[in-house]
Amino acid sequence: MPKAVLVDLRRCIGCRACQVACKRWNDREATATQLNTDPDLEWTNPRELSPQTYTYMRFVKLGTGESLRWSFVKVQCNHCIDPGCVNACPTTALIKNEDGSVTYRKELCIGCGYCINACPFGVPTFDEENRIIEKCTFCSERLKEGLEPACVQACPTDTLRLMSLEEARAIAVQAEAKGLHTYGLHEVGGTSWIYISEVPLTELGFPEHTAKTPAGYQADLLAKVVGTGVFVGAAIVAGVKLYAQRREAVARAEGGE
Repeated sequence: MPKAVLVDLRRCIGCRACQVACKRWNDREATATQLNTDPDLEWTNPRELSPQTYTYMRFVKLGTGESLRWSFVKVQCNHCIDPGCVNACPTTALIKNEDGSVTYRKELCIGCGYCINACPFGVPTFDEENRIIEKCTFCSERLKEGLEPACVQACPTDTLRLMSLEEARAIAVQAEAKGLHTYGLHEVGGTSWIYISEVPLTELGFPEHTAKTPAGYQADLLAKVVGTGVFVGAAIVAGVKLYAQRREAVARAEGGE
């Protein structure tokens, strides 16, 4: 049965326990960081995902004066139900598992970066040293043993709760009926990390997406390309020929073959 994590941001205190637990479990190195210069995100540190950072806490300042308040948002791979990264990977290095996790086999990764471009959330990052991508794996090895992801286990306020995908979606539907905002219930066809918040998630830095899945978007794009027929084919051939000519010219200039 596919699993999901329900993230109730009303409970989050921004303690970063999830961030630390993720580092420890995945044996990720500490990296030098600086405080954010953006006044509305000044306590967000680190500022983004990286090969050494699978998750981080985004601190978002809302309002001013007496109405000023902070919202805390955990950011990681959302483990899409129909993941664009898996569909884009040419070597099947990325896998969508029955438990809901999206994992990857590093030995098959060729560092092409297609998954980075295909991800609607900008999650996979490229490890320049090892020439592979890195990202959150939903602690799939822990799920197989009946354990919670490290970040969920470490959360002291039950902001993060592991449950079945069906249950998480049902709770999110109830939250929407009460006037709360959700994210991951509809976006990109749904994800395995579903957020509940008092404010729209787009105001907390989440990208705005429709319910169309990444695979559906890619299919539409392919249809448009195919629909252009001969024009596109001629353009591609011309582009390849021009590239080959340019490469030969550079090689001759550098004394190559």
